[in-house]
Amino acid sequence: MSYLARFISVSLGLFLLSVFCVGGTCDSLYAQSTQPGQNSLQSGGDRKNELPVTPDKATQPAGSGTVIVPQPAETAPGQKTDGTAQGSAKQDVYIKGDDGQFFPLPNLSLNQILEYLKQKQESQVDRSPAYAVSSISLEGTIKDDRAVLDVRIVVLINEEKQWIRVPIKLNESIFLKTSYKGQGESSPGGFNRTEGYLWWFQGKGTHELNLTVSVSLKQQLPSRRLQLVLPQTAVSNLKLTIPLPQISLEVPTGVAVSKKAVSDDQSLVEMFGLGDQLDLSWQPIPDEKKVETVLQAETLLTTDFTTDSVLLNASQSIKALTGSFQTVQVKLPQSFRLLDVKCEGYKSHQLLKDNIVDVSLIEPTVGPIELQWTLERDFPEEKGEFLIDGFEVSRAKRQTGLIDIQTLDGYRIFRTEGQNRSVYQIKANQKDLDSSYRFLNQPFQLPLNIERVKPYFSARPFYLVQMFGNRAELEARVQINVFQGALDQVSLNWPDRVKEGWELELMQEPSLTEAIEINQSQPGRININLLKRSKGEFEITFRARRPVIADQEPFNFTLPEIKAPSLSPTSLVMVNDTNVVTDLTPAPKTQVLTTPVAQGGKLTLPAEVLNLRKNEYQIQPGPNEFSAVVSIHSQEIIATSSALLEIESAEMRVEQEIQYQIEYEPLSEVRLRVPLELKNRVNFYLDNEQNPLVPTWTSDEADPVQNARLSLRSKKLGSVKITAVYLLPQNSPDELHVPLIRSDDVPFTESQFELSLMDDEDAQYLEIESLDAAWQQQLAMNNNAFWRAIDPKADISLKLNKNESGSLFAYSISQAWIQCSLDLTGSYQARAQYEFPVSPRTLTFRMPENAAIKIDDIWWNDQRVTGSLQLGKSQEYQLILPSPKEKENEQNILTIDYGSTKHQRDSQFQPMTVAAVEFADNLWIEKTMWKISLPNNQHLLTIPLGFTPQFRWENQGVFWSRQFYGQDELPLALKNAPPESDEFLGVNDYQFYRLGPATSLQFRALSRSMIVFIGAGTALLLGFILMSISALRSALVLLLMITAVSAVALWYTAPVEVLLQPAVFGLILAVVASMINGTSRKHREAKLLTMSAPSDFIPPPSISERIRPSEVDPEDITAVRPGSEVVEKPVSSSEAGANR
Repeated sequence: MSYLARFISVSLGLFLLSVFCVGGTCDSLYAQSTQPGQNSLQSGGDRKNELPVTPDKATQPAGSGTVIVPQPAETAPGQKTDGTAQGSAKQDVYIKGDDGQFFPLPNLSLNQILEYLKQKQESQVDRSPAYAVSSISLEGTIKDDRAVLDVRIVVLINEEKQWIRVPIKLNESIFLKTSYKGQGESSPGGFNRTEGYLWWFQGKGTHELNLTVSVSLKQQLPSRRLQLVLPQTAVSNLKLTIPLPQISLEVPTGVAVSKKAVSDDQSLVEMFGLGDQLDLSWQPIPDEKKVETVLQAETLLTTDFTTDSVLLNASQSIKALTGSFQTVQVKLPQSFRLLDVKCEGYKSHQLLKDNIVDVSLIEPTVGPIELQWTLERDFPEEKGEFLIDGFEVSRAKRQTGLIDIQTLDGYRIFRTEGQNRSVYQIKANQKDLDSSYRFLNQPFQLPLNIERVKPYFSARPFYLVQMFGNRAELEARVQINVFQGALDQVSLNWPDRVKEGWELELMQEPSLTEAIEINQSQPGRININLLKRSKGEFEITFRARRPVIADQEPFNFTLPEIKAPSLSPTSLVMVNDTNVVTDLTPAPKTQVLTTPVAQGGKLTLPAEVLNLRKNEYQIQPGPNEFSAVVSIHSQEIIATSSALLEIESAEMRVEQEIQYQIEYEPLSEVRLRVPLELKNRVNFYLDNEQNPLVPTWTSDEADPVQNARLSLRSKKLGSVKITAVYLLPQNSPDELHVPLIRSDDVPFTESQFELSLMDDEDAQYLEIESLDAAWQQQLAMNNNAFWRAIDPKADISLKLNKNESGSLFAYSISQAWIQCSLDLTGSYQARAQYEFPVSPRTLTFRMPENAAIKIDDIWWNDQRVTGSLQLGKSQEYQLILPSPKEKENEQNILTIDYGSTKHQRDSQFQPMTVAAVEFADNLWIEKTMWKISLPNNQHLLTIPLGFTPQFRWENQGVFWSRQFYGQDELPLALKNAPPESDEFLGVNDYQFYRLGPATSLQFRALSRSMIVFIGAGTALLLGFILMSISALRSALVLLLMITAVSAVALWYTAPVEVLLQPAVFGLILAVVASMINGTSRKHREAKLLTMSAPSDFIPPPSISERIRPSEVDPEDITAVRPGSEVVEKPVSSSEAGANR
């Protein structure tokens, strides 16, 4: 068959398989019968044997649902089969690849596939192992350096007629003899390193293999070691005869071993549970009488501390270098007393003189043995000195060891220098060690000093005081943080404790506090002992109580003071019982803050006091004395009523909330007065519960007012809410009469109600009027109207009137957005948008007169409306607004486009004014945002009065400019609003904000050139004045100028800010001009040089020539007079120079 014919046949088979759902698994493995050449035709039917069919349950292996095997169809009776064709048919196997294409496997037949599937099915069934080693036993003797063992191995074979290879290990052995017992057959299988010796067995049942092997011993004088790998088995044992009278054994952990002497020169060793390896070491034990015993000792000493003692734990490893030993004598430290000693093979110990302990063992040994010592001595609190020595082992040639000193909180431990050079300090290898030492021989001495470190800690007290009618209870929690040293005791000062009658009680914490200690000689000093020396952060707690007499004279009240180097402010929480009021007055020397400053930690209040009245105080470190007055109050109740009336169709639903505020004593039931007509209509609910309360009616059925008692299920204190829900018919569409439920406990202090009309499109055009003057309408912050009762005893009577221009409630405009674009003359184009919470039918507004304002367009939401001028009133318009398309809109936007052609400016210094809409009936606007746009060369100079600017100065490189800075920027587009206008041509935008309505905005603006001229010119002029008048060039004048500018900025902040940058520019120009002037003045100055005269070269006369007799005072006896012979002759300049 050609590949094309095969592909067509395969495709046809796959199609039929998908139609009849006989295939479709992920493996898609099938076989197809083919024959070389053309396909032979069958007579009497279709060729069903060419179509792959699903095998039946008998032939399909479990779990092979993904494999499809074709089965030849049975030949119908009378149908002939071509035997030759059947015999010469060839089965090709195809497998489906990842790409969906089929690939032939020419060397795989259908029978091989079926066999593979059968083996795969059988391999998935849990089967018992082919073999198992039941037991192994070894018995033998030691001959020189070898062990000759008789090994008996029992193997269980589970296969009937198969040869099973069993690894019997024994890797280290050499076989001397083998024998076999069993009902089957056995044969050696060779050796490999991993599995050791291999052995073949055939026949189901038990097979016994007896071997004689020789194993070499490992020698490490004076010990011998026997090692042999064994097969895994549950039962294994060894009997070994060793030609030594006394031996010391060493075996792995978990192996049971015993030994006994069978003769004067032989010992028998028995081992059980060998595992997968035989490992036995032994060495002879010399006779102490024949061989001198020499020992070696390694000692590890650990010093630990408790509150009142020093513990010394020692671990000594002792072994014999020569000989053996059954007793060991150890000399212990003189200052310690022995508590315990133990070791493996321990028999007894005896204390000898000089603190020597003789330890006896059960049998002789060569070691090593581990002696565990525990010793104790009193804590050296007074002198702080103690000595570590001892642990010297008799007959020991070499004795070394380590000494570890544990850290003791709050103490410093150090060694006394200059003693015993055989002890050296080494680096501690654990964090909890204070120091470590090593000694190299015995005897050694290590003198240590222990010195207490003065603790430095901080304390933060928290006091909770509960006041009852007859007692006061104090709960104290002190948070302590130790920074240096350690604490074993916390002290408090409470001088007036006994006088005030306080009784202490410790709130013990098992891991921290121990007891409260009070010295009878100093009852005001309290010591709280800790279980251990503590450092870091921890907390101590205690309680105290004292009697209190209510409604009496003030009594003194003090708190304990913690003695700490660093004391934080004390936090005091005063909690009053339900009916108790405490008036706490601090003493004059007590510094108290009513509102405590936030601290790092807070006192966690008990759950039972969370709902009670409490006051918090913070007390500064120092005296904490108070004067307190405790009074008991009777129950007080404040009741209010709030009703919600919902009218729908001809029925009215009333939900009345009765709020109780209960003080001093809890309330268990509420008493209400219910009108008779509501008795069978009302349901009562407690707080937010879903299940109604069941009232108890206590009045006669004919009484017009029924008394009802409602149980609160438990006693309540604080806020309690009772909700009464009832339905009333609406008898008249124009009037409403609603009876209210009242409290029988106390009168209502406040009563109010709200009204809501449901399913009425004209509801917002109704006007509500109260028929009873006791109710007054008010407007809440959320624009919802409510009625408050002047007389809380009045019922509700309302009258409903339709009003085309009004609404159900008084409303206000949520916000207004106004944008104006001005030109140089003051004319402007504006758009004003207002957000309404309702949709009125009519609306009236007016524009300012004499403003030359022309209205261009008016929009209500996205619909254009026409405004009509009111007769006799200029600039007043009335709008007829369209009905709302939907029942409720999120927002309604009124948009008014208008402009003014009035020229407001003939010069730049004149102010400009822009106007906005003013609504009739004083319609309130909650907030207004107004944005003005000026031409490119115009800038804002002043801020409009009554507005807040929404911009700030920001640095934009070299210069500063005004940028928007606010919460609400003017929106570019609003929902349900007309498209944005393109007539706003301004460049410089300034936005302002104010609360309430705004009808006009006035400001001043200047051109950029004028601003620079004024600012820079003024600064330049002042600079020239300062340069011209030297008297003004001083620091005082500069300070006066700065003060003047600052004073002007207090009243005219905006103009000063605008002119500040040009002023700086002017100052720079003044400085530059000053520099240019100074430079040019230096160049203009002439430099004059004078010639030297001949007399300039004549030296001055000598001293004798300069002094004239007439110049000397004749009465001056100290004057130097010249001689009588004075020669005066001219001296030339050359001679004068030579004389010089």
